Amino acid sequence: MYGPLSFDTRYQNAHLTWQDKYPASRFPVLAFTGAPAVFPVEKENVELQQYFQYNDEWVQGAKDWIKENLPKGPFIGIHLRNGIDWSKACEHINSNNHLFSSPQCLGYRNEAGYLSKDLCFPSEQTIIKLIKKAVKKVSAVAVYVASDNDHMINTLRSQLTNMGVEVKKGEDDQPHLDLAILAQSNFFIGNCVSSFTAFVKRLRDVDRLPSGFWAFPAGVQKQRTGKQEL
Repeated sequence: MYGPLSFDTRYQNAHLTWQDKYPASRFPVLAFTGAPAVFPVEKENVELQQYFQYNDEWVQGAKDWIKENLPKGPFIGIHLRNGIDWSKACEHINSNNHLFSSPQCLGYRNEAGYLSKDLCFPSEQTIIKLIKKAVKKVSAVAVYVASDNDHMINTLRSQLTNMGVEVKKGEDDQPHLDLAILAQSNFFIGNCVSSFTAFVKRLRDVDRLPSGFWAFPAGVQKQRTGKQEL
């Protein structure tokens, strides 16, 4: 897509090649349809997130939405990845040490664990249990849900109403707004395997804001031998 250029931090002179082809004097701004690097994000490139900035439109838009739609007080932001495409993708967990952005919680060498079905496609019980725990942790008065498919609004409301917690979702087809709002939540819970979650997690790490993942850490982890041990 960007040929003949790409970006790899392991190649120390990569920035010189870019500067030679696109000098700032002629190209003060470069607009891309995606990141000029490999997917998923490599360990060496994670730190580049600190240089990302939303423009004022999205920053203010997120703040305005929160002010107009959520009760005043701490809120939890969650990301649910549960479409049919995701369900099929999660069928490959048994044949891989990693899938998409799973290194963000498992580590690039699986030093923090291995893939599991609940990690990739968490059950309703897992989701509700972790949300309730997070609500108590930060004394949240609301939960903001971002999803590509099922926001589980009715289910979550039935489970959280007695805790005095409101459940809201953003505008349809506004993923950038979802990202900006999730980044401002008091606690974020996302899907370890999802690159959408990974973007939010990296943003929050830069600002040292707390985050978590569904079904992580797991009580049972697959060892390299393929056996199951506690």
